[in-house]
Amino acid sequence: MPSHAPPLPILAATSLTLLLAACGGGRADITERGTPDLRTADDSGGAATVFEGPVPRAQCGPGSQPETDIQGRVAIEDRTSGRSQQGYWCNLELTGQFQGEGASWQMAWYDDCAYYDTQLGGIAAHTVPGTQVIDVSDPTNPVRTVNLTTGAMLDPWESLKVNERRGLLGAVAGWNGQGPVYFDVYDVASDCTQPELMASTPVQLPVGHEGNWAPDGTIYYGSSTRTPITVAIDVTEPSAPTPISNINRQTHGLSMSEDGTRAYLASNRECDGVGNGLRIVDTSHVQDRETLAGAEVLGEVCWTDGSAAQHTVPITIGGNPFILFVDEAGLGAARLIDIRDETQPVVASKLKLEIHMPEREELRTADLFNTGVFGYEGHYCGVDRVTNTTTVACGYFQSGIRVFDVRDPYAPREIAYFNPPAQEGNRTAIPGSQHANGLVGSAGGTTSLTADWCSAQVRLIPERGELWTTCQDNGFMVLRFTNGVWPFVD
Repeated sequence: MPSHAPPLPILAATSLTLLLAACGGGRADITERGTPDLRTADDSGGAATVFEGPVPRAQCGPGSQPETDIQGRVAIEDRTSGRSQQGYWCNLELTGQFQGEGASWQMAWYDDCAYYDTQLGGIAAHTVPGTQVIDVSDPTNPVRTVNLTTGAMLDPWESLKVNERRGLLGAVAGWNGQGPVYFDVYDVASDCTQPELMASTPVQLPVGHEGNWAPDGTIYYGSSTRTPITVAIDVTEPSAPTPISNINRQTHGLSMSEDGTRAYLASNRECDGVGNGLRIVDTSHVQDRETLAGAEVLGEVCWTDGSAAQHTVPITIGGNPFILFVDEAGLGAARLIDIRDETQPVVASKLKLEIHMPEREELRTADLFNTGVFGYEGHYCGVDRVTNTTTVACGYFQSGIRVFDVRDPYAPREIAYFNPPAQEGNRTAIPGSQHANGLVGSAGGTTSLTADWCSAQVRLIPERGELWTTCQDNGFMVLRFTNGVWPFVD
């Protein structure tokens, strides 16, 4: 999450690991504010239920090097013996890699190019700081073409996003130590390997953190977790971005409906007194370019088995609208939320692994000592497509990249995973990694690198059977599915 020390409420939630987590696996009585499960009500009229997890394990085929313990765990024995430095994979294999100097929180993409940030705190040790531009036209040999170091791109934190319709790369500065926060926008459609700066504009945020584009690419929303302000910027003319208004609703990440009139907020402070959950708000006034602050809350669903709500992705499954939602802390991981009734969103299922279950607390404690704030939590997920979604792939920090079949959103299952080789002993080669720099809650200022942190957005490419992502110590990676597990044949 943060590229520097996170706000104290987030640290507290993480360190406590939220022992209020819902108990048990499989389907259980729903605990999310007592809202009705729309599927149950529609299909049988029975008691409200939610799939609590863990999801069934992937069945690993030939060529896999599976985990040695329960699902999602890098056992303390593997960490001390050096086994974790070999990595773990199941139905996914490494095709190409550009490690560079490591990565930080986020990755974006356009066409045959990838873009990812590096850690600002280690800039003195960087040879090539800022946002890295990677040419992936040969997926077996990704190469860096240039690095971006304008106001926002030096440290875009989690705000680095591409609008593929217009071919625009945007971000708000995460931290610059002084002066204003900048919104930068680049044209990547003309030549994705050589982004062209269109504008670098100051915006009214105390510090940039997250952000996202409206689907039509004419508005960028930049958020800051430090204040309940999200700035909406009109990018109709990319060379002259213009702030429209501030939305006085706190959010971490966010996403928008197709028509831009709804925002799906990952609220980690304001949700119904619980403090964590999904809020759906009306952004019609922003879409109409009205300079009104605020946004009416239309519906919300809140929970206690996860915290530091991270981001949202609006999707449809089987013709029905859902939100893919990820928690950054606690035991929430990712979940699918049914929004057929936007005034009463309801959790359908949770994409939890065996290591996330409450009864595994002692194992998590043993494994994660001195590995930094983030252990096996979720952070960012991606999908194969937003309409008729079949597949979700997530970065679960030290559990690596996990891939799920969600064609039945009430009965998800895991189909593949890849947890890259740990980089213990390789610290000096990866100054761009937040994890390697040990700036997030490690004991004595030196973080154990016995498992990588996979924190970035994940790209799934069905036509090539590929997955792109970054993990902080291993940098950019292209993975290829094996054993016929994906893409699915209709």
